[in-house]
Amino acid sequence: MLFNRLVIVGVGLIGGSLGLAARARGLVREVVGFGRTEANLKVALERGIIDSYAFDPAEAARGADLLLLAVPVEATKATAEKFIPFLPAGCIVTDAGSTKEQVVKTMEQTLPSTLPFVGAHPIAGTEHAGAAAAFATLFEKRLCVLTPTAQTDRTALARVRALWEGIGMRVAEMDMLTHD
Repeated sequence: MLFNRLVIVGVGLIGGSLGLAARARGLVREVVGFGRTEANLKVALERGIIDSYAFDPAEAARGADLLLLAVPVEATKATAEKFIPFLPAGCIVTDAGSTKEQVVKTMEQTLPSTLPFVGAHPIAGTEHAGAAAAFATLFEKRLCVLTPTAQTDRTALARVRALWEGIGMRVAEMDMLTHD
C-alpha cells in the first residue's frame, strides 16, 4: 500500500482514471473525491472510483497523505488554498496539469514547507470528460512527466513516481521549462 488516503480534487477523466487504476492495483487504501457537482461524484462512487466524497475541504483532507489536484491549471492555486489549512503535515500535494512552470512556481510559493509538492503531467486522455469517462487502463504504457525542482522533497518525489509507475506509466523527470 503506497498511500493510505488519496484525495482526488476533480474526479473527471484523469482523476477518476487514477482512482480506478490505483485501487485496482492496491496502491491506495481509501480514495476520497472532491468536486463541484454531486451528480459526477455519485457516478464516481457508483463506479468504484472513490470510497466517499465530500464538499468540505476539512472533511476531505482529514488523514490525507496524498492530494491530487486534477483541475484546470488556472484553478490550481485557488483550489490548493482551500485545502492547505486542513492537510496534515507530510501530505504530498501533486497535480495533473498540462503546463508546469506556472503551477510548480505557484505551488512552491503557496504551500508551507510541511506540505511537499511534486509537479506531474500524466500525458493521456480522450475526448470524453467526467467520472463516467474514467477507465483503469487509461495510463498504461503512457508517459508521465515529473518536474522536480531544487525545493522538491526527494521522498515525496519517489512516492509520486511509484504511484504513476504502479499504474503502468513510464515516468520521466524534466525541468519545468523544458517540459513547457
